Amino acid sequence: MSKSKPLRGPLLCWDIYAMHLAEQAINFNKQIEVEFLKGFKEKFGWTLDIEKLLAENDYEALVLTNFNQEIKWVNKGFTKMTGYPANSTKGKKPNFLQGKDSSENTKKAIRTHLKSGKHFKVQIINYKKNGTPYNCEIKIYQLKDERNKTTHLLALENQITM
Repeated sequence: MSKSKPLRGPLLCWDIYAMHLAEQAINFNKQIEVEFLKGFKEKFGWTLDIEKLLAENDYEALVLTNFNQEIKWVNKGFTKMTGYPANSTKGKKPNFLQGKDSSENTKKAIRTHLKSGKHFKVQIINYKKNGTPYNCEIKIYQLKDERNKTTHLLALENQITM
């Protein structure tokens, strides 16, 4: 029978303890995301260090697409940020989030960057499920196999305020 760790001293404020629990939940969710993507990495032979990538970058939402930009997986943060349930996104292209105020120049820049084979960062106005626009910073990484062929794309997204 293993011994559990005792609590560290008396709690002086429940708010501080609640913040600690919230941070633990975030770290737990991130570890689940890392493990899920590591499974994909093994399956498709990606050479990018997923664990390092996610540890070194802040993100709210993750969007994994195949090379044809069809969504294969989104994390819980995507649902929280956009209002779209994960199961409703599979098979769609991320541009379903774009709308009337999404910059044509930015959309063109995304297409150009995707052809370059390198990771990049852009900002674009996207739309939540309820129609509310939001400014989104997107970092897109091309996930390549041992033959240097891009098999998937991983977008790390943050809602930003102007």
